[in-house]
Amino acid sequence: MLGIEIDKLQYYQQFKLMPIIDDTTQLIVIAILLGGASAALLTKSFSIKHIPGKWMLLQAVTGGFLLGYGARLALGCNIGNFFSAWSAGGIHAVTFTATLLVGVFIGLRITEGLLVERVRPHRFSFSLKPKKQLALGIIVVIISLTISLFLRATAAVWWLAGLAFGALGWIAGLCFATCYRDIVAPKYASGVMARAIGLAILTYATGIYILQLLQIPFRFGVPQIGQLQIAIGGLIFGLGIGIAGTCIFSSEWRAGGGSIYSIIVLLSTILIGMPALALNYEWWLTILPQEPKPFTLYSYGPSTGYIAPLTFSLIMIGYGIY
Repeated sequence: MLGIEIDKLQYYQQFKLMPIIDDTTQLIVIAILLGGASAALLTKSFSIKHIPGKWMLLQAVTGGFLLGYGARLALGCNIGNFFSAWSAGGIHAVTFTATLLVGVFIGLRITEGLLVERVRPHRFSFSLKPKKQLALGIIVVIISLTISLFLRATAAVWWLAGLAFGALGWIAGLCFATCYRDIVAPKYASGVMARAIGLAILTYATGIYILQLLQIPFRFGVPQIGQLQIAIGGLIFGLGIGIAGTCIFSSEWRAGGGSIYSIIVLLSTILIGMPALALNYEWWLTILPQEPKPFTLYSYGPSTGYIAPLTFSLIMIGYGIY
């Protein structure tokens, strides 16, 4: 990469590069794409669309860059530092969510002030005939499921989960960015996504709680970095959401459904934002304190651990209703 020896960068010494077939984080991204594509094709709603004009292209690249940079700095995005973190009673969920929402608010103000009157997609779309979409959808599903047979057990579980998440995202229109916008801009909120994500957190958190009561081992995956690093990463990530108008998860399944805008956001996240953070990760480590580190409330017992996700999910559901 630009003549730089990647394996000597501090980031990649701490987080080793792995072959795609063994890297669950890469596998789940590809799987969500395929899950979104298969759902779009099977529901005969796949189409090439949302080809951005120059201002919309700027929006996609800038937002995607910030999404990737912030997610990598915080060592987690909507899934790791929000959905899973709240479900597992992680203290870092509070930190990440608080600064994330501030970032989304600022990003929305920037978008409304500078971009909203300028961004326009080209009026072009292309879709296949329904029968061809159905046939292609079946082929994508067969290939996707076949791939899981050649993966290690853990990787296969993540792969199948990604396929399911991608399909669910397309069918239900599940979008964390919409949920966050509903919170910071309640005037325009429908509350649907807040309710949906609140219910999802409650369901997952209850499953974890039951596992803890039964004393079945569960890996919480709390990032071992300072809370301030998570806070700054969350702020940058939220800024990216506010500008791009989408999150990494929804960009993945929308890209699978044929959205060129979402493909550009996703590529900017993976190929620009994330590598940029890796280049100066060592600098962040020198200026940011690595204490206090986050922990999970489950370290104080199942009932204590369940309090945070139960409370937060009920607040989300209640907010979505009223």
